[in-house]
Amino acid sequence: MLSRKITDGTEFVVFDMEWNQPMPGKEYPFDVSKLTGEIIEIGALKYIYDNGELIYKDSFSADIMPVKYTKLHYHVKKVTHKKNADLLNGIPFKQAYETFRGFCGDSILVGWGSSDPSMLKMNLEFFGMDPELNMFFLDLQPIFSLFAGLQGTQRSVEAAVDYYSIAKNEIFHSATADAHYTGAVFEEIFKHNKPSEVISAISSSSIDPDVPSDFSFVGPECLDGISAFATAKLFMSVCPLCGSKLSVKIPGFRIRKSQYALLECREHGELFSRTRVKKNKAGNYYAASVLRFATQNDYWLVASKKEEFDKYGEKGKPAPKPEEEEKET
Repeated sequence: MLSRKITDGTEFVVFDMEWNQPMPGKEYPFDVSKLTGEIIEIGALKYIYDNGELIYKDSFSADIMPVKYTKLHYHVKKVTHKKNADLLNGIPFKQAYETFRGFCGDSILVGWGSSDPSMLKMNLEFFGMDPELNMFFLDLQPIFSLFAGLQGTQRSVEAAVDYYSIAKNEIFHSATADAHYTGAVFEEIFKHNKPSEVISAISSSSIDPDVPSDFSFVGPECLDGISAFATAKLFMSVCPLCGSKLSVKIPGFRIRKSQYALLECREHGELFSRTRVKKNKAGNYYAASVLRFATQNDYWLVASKKEEFDKYGEKGKPAPKPEEEEKET
């Protein structure tokens, strides 16, 4: 299974990173697409789950001296409030990561948004280190949205801090501060909801960042939409990791130009599927499909679309009439 079971004694490391970016217009003696950001700071807090509670255990912080992007990008400087001189005070990335990895142990990584693990893996690979994290990862943002009743929306960690009335004693957008705020939100989620429900949500939404979780398919040109949908049938019926036949949790249904379903691989878990039919410049139809291991956002999306389909059919909810829009405003 591509998820991690949560039991008493499970440890979580809530972490955040800041990274510098290449300067626009500057030429570098390497392919910048292989290093779109160079990590300059890691901050983290460790928690242990015990009998329905999330208990703080330890903290970690490291400033890192960049060796490729040694001058702060103007956007990074503005957001992080760092100065170029600050970059000289850090330790080498390899030393910082090895210490951080030792701090993590067998924990589940927790972050706000899904970009940090991929950036960390990119830096590891670029600098000749093992890019395998060998840890599960949980994006806390959709978990917050779920329990705050804000499914389908993406909120910043500051918005979550405001939602729970958490004191703002540190400036946002340093890795240490943002890890602290994310950890505080994580604690509040446990305090305000049934632990069993929180555990169920985070267990089903934790992913293995070392394993591909998102897959796509673009079909051949077809003369009509029905034929285009048919080209994606095989892609949507087998597990992209092991090739075994997928069982159906929520049968495929079409609403407007998209077809949705929730599927399951016995070995690797549940997958969200969506196929859209599009037209190219020549006027021909083709299918564009996505198949990915489901997280809370996907469960909410397929459930809400199914509810709309059951109520309104394939055409979906009618667009509001002009006079109704005026009343709403």
